[in-house]
Amino acid sequence: MKIKYWKNVFLLGTLALIASCENDDDDGDIMGNGQFDSADVTALQNSVESGTWRITRFVDDGEDETSNYEGFVFTFGADGSIVADNGTTSFNGTWRVELDDDDDLDDLDDLELYITFSTSNEAIDELTEDWYVLEFSDNRIRLADDDDDDTDNDDDFLTFERS
Repeated sequence: MKIKYWKNVFLLGTLALIASCENDDDDGDIMGNGQFDSADVTALQNSVESGTWRITRFVDDGEDETSNYEGFVFTFGADGSIVADNGTTSFNGTWRVELDDDDDLDDLDDLELYITFSTSNEAIDELTEDWYVLEFSDNRIRLADDDDDDTDNDDDFLTFERS
């Protein structure tokens, strides 16, 4: 009888301990996946510098604002310049790619694409951000921003596809 009692106490204690542990692997957290290395910096730089790009998805604070970029073509220059052009108006900015050293013991870090525009055009100015790279290929770049500064904590998402 005492053995059964202690088994139940042990089992309940173990379950309480497991339930109280914080889960560090938040599925909703877009940062901290540490899947990139320095070779990816060069690969992404080479990819964006080649050709022109269009925005095929832009979600800001949970709102789909992709239509604000219809007609815009983006050109990433090798000198770190970026141009957004819709045929009538051009906006100039800068860009760079960096690894975000998350101080892990491994050699893999988060890859970020920094885009900076300084313009009165609200839609173009909203692209100014240090975007975390979710994935990239020669034809598509998926980005996200962990929007910690707003009250509803909706992340922002941006996708460029080659024109």
